[in-house]
Amino acid sequence: MKLYLIRHGESETNLAGHYTGWAQVNLTPKGVKDAEGIRPILADVKFDKIFSSDLIRAMKTAETAIPGCTYETTPLLREVNVGNLAHKPFLPPDSPERKLMVDGFKAFDGESNAEFRARAKEFLEKVKNLDCDCVAAFTHAGFLRTSLSIIFSANVNTMNFICSNCAIVILELKDGRWMLRGLINPQ
Repeated sequence: MKLYLIRHGESETNLAGHYTGWAQVNLTPKGVKDAEGIRPILADVKFDKIFSSDLIRAMKTAETAIPGCTYETTPLLREVNVGNLAHKPFLPPDSPERKLMVDGFKAFDGESNAEFRARAKEFLEKVKNLDCDCVAAFTHAGFLRTSLSIIFSANVNTMNFICSNCAIVILELKDGRWMLRGLINPQ
């Protein structure tokens, strides 16, 4: 089985340099073009099942990248919950507030790293149990990065994984284990 994890196109908060998390924000005009840009990459792939985060930016990307597709939404694919940082500018690396992020966004009434990781694992296990050859999942940068750290069994700074808007991570399930088959960063 192959699993395509696809990040959404540029959102309004991406453009503004703000945290987003579970906030509902739209794609920018560039974000729509981002999604149109990956359409040729996905056009020849026969997906047996398509999932999307239930956040607007991921759903709009799915609808644009694969016109006319039918997909199932799931909160498992959401970005990390950044709590009360949503819509606020990114904190500078040396700020006292940024130092509170040792456990993800728990200090800001959001998700801990462990909670987010558990949610990503739950989705990957759910897909493992499907009777499908090829699955697409429209999601977010944090989810892509966390999934890669799970697959690599690595406790690394996930910000080291570059995931541009509409990045596509292609995974293959072999003998019960996920393997990285490809990474497309279209920008």
